[in-house]
Amino acid sequence: MRLSIINSQLSIIRDEWRRVWHDEGVVLIVVFALFIYSILYSLGYGGEVLNEVPVAVVGSNNGSISRTLTNRLNASPKICVAHETSDISEAEQLLAERKVWGVVALSPDLDRDILAERQSRVAILGDASYFLAYREVAEGAVSAIQAMNTEIIEQRNGAYNPPILFEQRNLFNAELGYGVFVMPAIILLIVQQTALIGIGMVSATRREQNERYRSDSPVAITIGRTLTYLAIYALTLGFMLTVHYSLFDYPMRGAWWQCLAIIAPYLLAVTLLAQAIGALFRKRESSIVWLLWLSIPFLLVSGVSLPPQAFPQWLYFIGKVIPSSSAVDAWIRVQTMGASLTDIAPELTILWVLVALYGTMAIVANRR
Repeated sequence: MRLSIINSQLSIIRDEWRRVWHDEGVVLIVVFALFIYSILYSLGYGGEVLNEVPVAVVGSNNGSISRTLTNRLNASPKICVAHETSDISEAEQLLAERKVWGVVALSPDLDRDILAERQSRVAILGDASYFLAYREVAEGAVSAIQAMNTEIIEQRNGAYNPPILFEQRNLFNAELGYGVFVMPAIILLIVQQTALIGIGMVSATRREQNERYRSDSPVAITIGRTLTYLAIYALTLGFMLTVHYSLFDYPMRGAWWQCLAIIAPYLLAVTLLAQAIGALFRKRESSIVWLLWLSIPFLLVSGVSLPPQAFPQWLYFIGKVIPSSSAVDAWIRVQTMGASLTDIAPELTILWVLVALYGTMAIVANRR
């Protein structure tokens, strides 16, 4: 009896495995899409830290202190002084024409104010339509101004102090790279999206061709199909989290067993959810049409592109029914911030609850 059950289970796995690898569309989505999208996105964010961003300086020739500050701005690795002018309108025109990505406007009375031990103002304008350039302009200008303030304070033996002294430190992402920030979450979301579409295509194709599994047990069918996709994603995701992470230098601060503690329930929940949703489609193309657009809402409710505090709490809690919402949160906290499994216990609990919920739904769907 036990041997019969094992043979039946192996038959389902072979059947599902054959169905996946003999369908070019499913192979492209389930296997290769993870590599293609991850590599393209990572290459796109590969130059995530810009250097020598061109800026214009207004009022650089008003005195020796203004000249020194301009030189400090130009010495920053983040920005370079591409234009110097005495007219703010000319500088704004250069910014509008994208000849520069920022403007540093020095006060005409900068030298006089500093010599008289008065505070002076420096305006920093940046093109915020390009996030990376705007950030480098702001950081480069602020760093140069801070260095200038420090030098003045030392020369005056601390007699001249700005009202606020602060030290800037970037935790977990020293270079403030956008790729390091977003790609770990994107990879998990790609896994979820490709699984939903690919497994949906397999389910709909079987329905179109009126094919049945060699078992009448929906539990056996669910287990067999789940093991098939777990094997596929274990191989592809394993490659991504080792070779791909190493190539693009993404943070991996958690131990392998912490990684497995997150990935295992996540893949289970995703593959079971995909089987449950796949029962809704009558044609293979329907899974692409109906599921492709969900990638943006899934990204939003995961809290990566938009913090949870920025949208209603009820929407945040509804988003928890999506496996990626809890998995992305747990993954970033462990791999990027070095948190322990105790710190992410609520997220792991939600994932295992989803495994039970979607497992039940998948059994009902496979019974059909």
